[in-house]
Amino acid sequence: MAALQFPSSEWRAGFSRRGALAPPVPWPEILDFCDRSSLTLIFGAAASDTLPDWARERIATNLAENTERLKRARALQLQVGEWLDAAGIQYIFIKGTTQSPHFVSDPRLRPQYDVDLFCPPECARRAWDLLIEHGYEPVEKPGDHATDHLPALVRKTGWEWRGGSHFDPEIPLGLEVHVQFWDERTERLRVPGLDQFWTRRNGCALDTPDALAYATLHLLRHLLRGSVRPCHIYEIAWFLENHAGDAAFWNRWRELHAPDLRRLEAIAFRFARAWFGCALGPVAEEEVSGLPARVAEWFEAFAFSPLESQFHPNKDELWLHLALLDSTRDKMAVIRRRLLPPLPGPVDAVCIPKQQLTLSRRMLKYARTTRFLAGRAVFHTRAFAALFQSGVRWRFRSSGLSGGYWLFLGASSFFVLGMFIYVLLYNLYLLDLGFREDFVGQVNSASTAGMVAAILPAAALARRWGLGKMLFVSFASVGAISAVRVLVTSRAPLLALACLSGVAFSLYVVSLAPAIARLTSDKARSTGFSVSTSSSIALGIFGNWLGGHLPGWLGGKRPAMLAGCALVAMALWPSARLRIAPAPAEGAKVYPRSRFVVRFLIVWAIWNLATGSFNPFFTTFFARLQTPVKRIGTIMSGSQLAQVLALMLAPRILRKMGLVSGTAAMLLATALALGGLAAGPTGWAAAAVFMTYTSCQWMSDPGINTLVMDGVREQERTGASALMMLVSFAAQLVASLMGGAAIAKFGYSAMLCFAAGLAAVAAVAFRALPAGGRRLSAEALPTAAASPRSG
Repeated sequence: MAALQFPSSEWRAGFSRRGALAPPVPWPEILDFCDRSSLTLIFGAAASDTLPDWARERIATNLAENTERLKRARALQLQVGEWLDAAGIQYIFIKGTTQSPHFVSDPRLRPQYDVDLFCPPECARRAWDLLIEHGYEPVEKPGDHATDHLPALVRKTGWEWRGGSHFDPEIPLGLEVHVQFWDERTERLRVPGLDQFWTRRNGCALDTPDALAYATLHLLRHLLRGSVRPCHIYEIAWFLENHAGDAAFWNRWRELHAPDLRRLEAIAFRFARAWFGCALGPVAEEEVSGLPARVAEWFEAFAFSPLESQFHPNKDELWLHLALLDSTRDKMAVIRRRLLPPLPGPVDAVCIPKQQLTLSRRMLKYARTTRFLAGRAVFHTRAFAALFQSGVRWRFRSSGLSGGYWLFLGASSFFVLGMFIYVLLYNLYLLDLGFREDFVGQVNSASTAGMVAAILPAAALARRWGLGKMLFVSFASVGAISAVRVLVTSRAPLLALACLSGVAFSLYVVSLAPAIARLTSDKARSTGFSVSTSSSIALGIFGNWLGGHLPGWLGGKRPAMLAGCALVAMALWPSARLRIAPAPAEGAKVYPRSRFVVRFLIVWAIWNLATGSFNPFFTTFFARLQTPVKRIGTIMSGSQLAQVLALMLAPRILRKMGLVSGTAAMLLATALALGGLAAGPTGWAAAAVFMTYTSCQWMSDPGINTLVMDGVREQERTGASALMMLVSFAAQLVASLMGGAAIAKFGYSAMLCFAAGLAAVAAVAFRALPAGGRRLSAEALPTAAASPRSG
């Protein structure tokens, strides 16, 4: 394939420079591949001065054989034309000899195994029957396979393949009568304007722009059915290379062909450039650049899969086919056809007359057919396994979640799981050391104070270091400090280490939202956020369960917490490989100062005052309802599962309702749920309302964070995230103090009514926020960022 790149002189020069230092060239395998790909003669012409003598002589013999075949093909074409003319049947020849001079430099270099002609549908059957009258026989019955032509016809001369030359002049030439240029019913892709090919015909051949279009459609038909050969693509590459500067041709090409047809042609052009490096004229380049995003993504992932299929079976072209379809019904039809392929036509003794098929020859035919079918069964089995793997890869890629996102999610998952185990056990460990609840509170306050104090400086540090380095330093620092906290038992060092732990954790908190925003596309940010947050909740469920059992398995809380620190340390390997592109530096400010941000922070403070007044008191709320501790645990677990489901549902709601309206609706639903709890439900009714409250609260995160991340300049995202965290922590601190005092004096119902009112105010105010910041389109989807929340 390298020898056939345009221009080929560069490859020959490079090959000569490598000389004796190059590894031995497996010429027999190369020539076998070229034979099966119909590229042998073209390869010989391009690389003749680099071939060993025996290979050059072999290709020279093949060229002489193919020259004779070309002579016979032209004679047959002339004879068929005379038969059809005499019968008054209109026709044109396609492919074959008509490919010269536009698709091949020398017609002798192109193997031809049949003569293809197109007849209008009303004439095609007459032409087919006429050829049968002249001694040709159909290979199979009409309608056995979905093709563009009637069953192929061949003279049964008794010739059969015995493993000789692919260019043997005695190989009978087949005849194919085409009735259409594209099988829309099978491929489910509409191509308007093909009827004009016939009216624009030039003598007994297609007009040049239409010949190019037909060559691309022929390539796509084989591609989408898993039978494309490199020669199909090379001929189009040759055309593009040698017509790149023909502006008149390309202007006419664009005028004649509808956009849907040009889109399919552009796919073939993209293949030609990817495989053979051919030049594209400005018009062709424009069409390739305008291909749908999903098609471009497919080429980035699978451009060479059709070539690799000869060595590693796959059906990756299915994802390209589905990317071109809109209808679910069409997609299912294509999937069924590719997953349940029809049986092939005759594969042996095709040219042997029936009277020569002796019993022994019939048995040999059946044995060869059985062996062929077994080979195809193995191929499809291997291809199905590869299809599943590539499908997962394609789903992730087309989702807009980059490989870096999944690397980040892996690192974050280790960190979150380890910290859930650690946090669950640490306060209990302090009690085991003999400390009382007052000191436990002081430790937690020291950690919070360190986090709050470091949040704003952390945003500036992120700009200097970059988000990837910030995350790595945070994981390393938190893991190391947490391990030391397990080993220290004195009061003052414990308080100091708690403060340092909060500082280290603030690096992660500040980096989280901007990192995921950088690693996801605009379209996929809500999905990225939902996956990240829901996985954290799921890890929390598992981490709490694991943290409860590890002390018994490992012999105490200290080794269990060290195991949690080891999980945090495991986040270092993926985070070290994480590459997050920096935000543009020009005109950058660390902290956004727009009116929009100020208004948002006010609304954000109101929201956190509302939720923060109740979130710290979940368990005591149910305890006052005389709920058994075991049932409280069940309610909390059920609530976390509901949160996961709600987060996965959030992107759909936001796509349907729009970013602002959908998020405001979630905030309002949260307010209504708080009001429902204030109404005083009991038993499982209270549990159901509570689960609704927590689910709506977490579901709102994608929209809230998108408005911030997309409402500020890219280089200000870390600063915006830091301001969000600072306001959140401050509001929740005030809310927890006021909420506790209100509950003690007025009871839960009064406090919940007040919290519901604040949440409703925040929902209404959120709906008006876009007027103060950058207008967001309805298609803009949420940024993946997480807001801190107590409880």
